[in-house]
Amino acid sequence: MRKCIIADDSKIIRMLLTKIMENLKYEVMEAEDGEEVVELCETKEPDLIIMDTKLPILDGIDALYKIRNMQRIEQPKIVFCSAVTDPARIKEALDGGADDYIMKPFDEEIIVSKLEILDLL
Repeated sequence: MRKCIIADDSKIIRMLLTKIMENLKYEVMEAEDGEEVVELCETKEPDLIIMDTKLPILDGIDALYKIRNMQRIEQPKIVFCSAVTDPARIKEALDGGADDYIMKPFDEEIIVSKLEILDLL
């Protein structure tokens, strides 16, 4: 079973994404902040991380850089899911190594289409 980390400071968004990903047969772990994402990534080695750009303690973009610099793990696919629509911020995420970017609000169909593109379904 593939593993996924859902990282968002909103419990509702985490619950929604967890439900979608569990329906897609993923084992899901949740994180409330960027530091937790990095820690989970080191210990659980997920196949996929879906996270907000704006996270407490460690920003999502900073977490992305830390994960991409980890040498001892197999690199997961990282998809940002955010309400941030600033083109410069989206470019920063993609240039930093994000595999895709989903705008909020989203639905299951959007998640499925992105995962198909990334060959994760």
